[in-house]
Amino acid sequence: MIPNQWYAVAEARKLKGKPMGLERLGRKIVLWRDGSGTFRAALDRCPHRGAAPSRGKVLDGEIQCPWHGFRFGPDGVCTGMPCEGSEARIPRGMALAMLPAREAHGLLWVFHQGADCVRADPEAVPIHWFDEFADGKTGAAGSGFDWPFNYVRTLESNFDVHHFPFIHGGGRISGERVEFFEVSEANDHLRIRGQLRHEHKDKGLSFRIEYKPPAVSLLEFPGFAFVVADCPIDASNTWRYARYRQSVIRIPGIAKVLSWFALQLDFRLFQNRQDEWIMATQQPGQPDQAVDHLVGADAGTAAFTNLRHRLIREASPKQG
Repeated sequence: MIPNQWYAVAEARKLKGKPMGLERLGRKIVLWRDGSGTFRAALDRCPHRGAAPSRGKVLDGEIQCPWHGFRFGPDGVCTGMPCEGSEARIPRGMALAMLPAREAHGLLWVFHQGADCVRADPEAVPIHWFDEFADGKTGAAGSGFDWPFNYVRTLESNFDVHHFPFIHGGGRISGERVEFFEVSEANDHLRIRGQLRHEHKDKGLSFRIEYKPPAVSLLEFPGFAFVVADCPIDASNTWRYARYRQSVIRIPGIAKVLSWFALQLDFRLFQNRQDEWIMATQQPGQPDQAVDHLVGADAGTAAFTNLRHRLIREASPKQG
């Protein structure tokens, strides 16, 4: 994972009055809303005896462990130990391991520091997003799902347009030849433009792909665009959120319904059946430059790989 970055871990609309337990970023975490409705996140382990607070309750904005009723405030500090009485002195270490958390763009984000890296101030690191899907814009539909693949492999799939004619049967429409008009990187922002065309034709299916670290991508084709936020669950699984907007019909209400249908088609057919069917055969399960031999059509994947490796190096402690 790229350290010192914000990762989308869940949809904001799904976190209501109960705590939510998730596995993200290789750890079990708990999410809840405090008394003001602010989103909070912590490791899903009660400091008393290790039970999961996510199976408890939220009472007056405080999360209560289900095992012995210990309560923890918005800052993770224990506020009550029923077995010890209301006047008991609470030990200093009786606190949840809190995680930096933000809510933005309809998603819940957690900051990943990383183990051996130069620490960054979460408040100084922006949450990356795209203007096409800025807050307040209507007509989009989004949802998330778990994908049984390493998150880097999952991110690589966002740059792979040349599987479309074969896995999705779009060869007659698009052709098989990839032609790039732009593959550039500036300020850690990748921009890729090109087209899929037939071998002996000048024009084909145009596409635009953009990427912002650590795991937010924008894909645009004629008539629709979607933004994807990927978050590792563990080394072999990824939580993927996508938000679609079609641009053929702009009538409010109808536009969102059509965007929802595009989302369902992509999730249910393209990704969860066709893409999953072939990606399950990838070896190794995690990218390995020693055995993956990229070609010219993989220019987007190569640019992403180079940027990812550079960002990881920059967050690593300097040697010597």
